Amino acid sequence: TLNINQANEIEGLASCLDYFKVLTKEDPFDAKLQAAYEKDFPGNFLFAAGSAATGTYRGLKLWEAAVKKAGKIDRESVAAALDHAKIAEGPGGPAEMVPGKRHCKMKMYTAVAK
Repeated sequence: TLNINQANEIEGLASCLDYFKVLTKEDPFDAKLQAAYEKDFPGNFLFAAGSAATGTYRGLKLWEAAVKKAGKIDRESVAAALDHAKIAEGPGGPAEMVPGKRHCKMKMYTAVAK
């Protein structure tokens, strides 16, 4: 828990991440994903962007999409398919690879502490 001094220190602090738990109020997929995670892993191990959980989830799902598109699992075939991989649902929304860049296009969110 925060004491009064700590709360004053973070008031107004802004952060930009690919996911915030508040999104579960707006997106049924995020709510379902968060609930399933909390059921399987109760306690202090949070499903959050800062813990790398969201990026790991997204990366595995993009890889899964590439394997399905390639129809095989050899490195060259999957790498070629990954260049065009997309997922319709993920933490924070859909994501897709930018062809030829090895970069993921996804939503980013800015939050301000109050």
